[in-house]
Amino acid sequence: MGVLNSRCAFEFLQRTCTTLGDEEKGGRVRFFREYLLNLPVPNGERENVGALAKEAQRLHTQRRKRVEKFLFGIGLSPAASSSRNPLEEPWKMTEEQFARRVGGLPQRLFAEARDETAALTEQILKIEREIDERMAALYGVPLPEKSTP
Repeated sequence: MGVLNSRCAFEFLQRTCTTLGDEEKGGRVRFFREYLLNLPVPNGERENVGALAKEAQRLHTQRRKRVEKFLFGIGLSPAASSSRNPLEEPWKMTEEQFARRVGGLPQRLFAEARDETAALTEQILKIEREIDERMAALYGVPLPEKSTP
């Protein structure tokens, strides 16, 4: 998973897989078996990259649990919420945005959730950057520009 989630592998797959829609406007990459079989997976550092991927997943799970606690705390059901709801990402919101969405609730609930999820997000991004750097070094390519896989 660490290999597949690295920006280097994503860029390789973007160049080799079929794309649905306009590539320049965010078309979607179709991952067929034959494309994934041709993805070169370097042998070096497999265990290290795997361990980093597991740690990133653990942090994602921890962040999700904290978001769910926050949503329950402000009276929303996580099951009824969607990824398009800005309250699903408190680390990206300001106090003003929170107040506009759910006025009258204590800012303390938001501030605690924002701070905790921001710290977890920072840890996740650090690990993901390390995976990208290791994969770029293993593939012998420059680290790609930041993209949104």
